[in-house]
Amino acid sequence: MTALILLDKYNLNEYITTIYPIDYEENGKVAYIPENIEISIVNLLELLLVYSANDAAYISAIAVSGNIDDFVFLMNKKAKAFGMDDTNFINPDGLDEMNHYTTLNDLLKMSLKAIQKKEILALVSKENFISNISGNDVIYYSTNILLKEGFVGLKTGWTDMAGLTFIGLNQSNEREIITIVNKSKVDENKYSHFSDTKLLYKTSIETFNNYKILNKTENIYILRSSYVTEQYKSEIEWTEFINLSEKNSITLSDYSNKNITLSFNQYKKSFKISNNQKKIKWVFDPLKIFKINANQ
Repeated sequence: MTALILLDKYNLNEYITTIYPIDYEENGKVAYIPENIEISIVNLLELLLVYSANDAAYISAIAVSGNIDDFVFLMNKKAKAFGMDDTNFINPDGLDEMNHYTTLNDLLKMSLKAIQKKEILALVSKENFISNISGNDVIYYSTNILLKEGFVGLKTGWTDMAGLTFIGLNQSNEREIITIVNKSKVDENKYSHFSDTKLLYKTSIETFNNYKILNKTENIYILRSSYVTEQYKSEIEWTEFINLSEKNSITLSDYSNKNITLSFNQYKKSFKISNNQKKIKWVFDPLKIFKINANQ
C-alpha cells in the first residue's frame, strides 16, 4: 500500500531528498538509508519492495505527506476505495501495532490492484539491484527466494503476530495464480511461508482448471411433433474455470420466450430455440370431402 501511494505522487525517474519523521527509531529490517541524500523513486521502491526495508517505508511516507498521520490517512482512504473493509493501517511499514490489522481477503483485493501497476510488477520480479545509498555500489537481494521457481512477486513479510507471510504471484503454466500465506511457523531457516506457498500453488494447479461443459455441435435439445423429430446442436463451445472436484451434471434451469437456460454448478448459459423450418403440405380432394359430407 505504501508503494501504491508513493506511485500516486511520483514517477519512477523522479528524485526526493530523504527525510525521516522526528524521533524515528529503526525497527525490523532496515537498509540504513542516510538522511538528506538524493534518491530516485525507483531506488526507493527497490529498497521498499525488493529488499523489504522498513526505513524506506517511512522515507516514502514523509516524501508524500510530510508526516506519518497524513500518510496513514491516505493508506486507509485507498483501502476503503479498494473495498478492504476489514483493514486498518496505523503505520507505513506493516510492523505489529495496536489496531493495525487486515485479512487475507483484503490482501487479495490489494494484490489485484497492485498487479495492475506495471512498475510494481517489474520491481518485485527482480532478484537483486544495486544502490549507492551508502556512498558505494552495494548489491541488495530480494527477500523472495521463490523467484527462481516461477514466482515473480509479490511481497514477503514477518512480524511476531503475523508470523511468516508471503503474497505470491505465479504466471507460469498459462495461469495467473495469487497465493496468500499468513501465520506460517517461523522455522529456523525462515522458509515455511515459501513451502506453504508452493503447497497452495500445487493444490490450485491440481484442483482448478478449465472444464469443457458443452462441445460445439453437441445436441442440446430436441423438438418433437407428430410429423417430425429434430435435434438441435450447440453452435458454441461452453467452457468454465472450475473446481474439478465439484463437477455436477448439466440441468435445465429455465425455459421462457423461446430460450432455454442450462445450469452447471454456479454457471448458466442460455440458448435460443430455433424456429422449426419443417412445413407440412396438406393435399385436399374437394370432391371427396363433398361426398363424405353428403353421406352424413
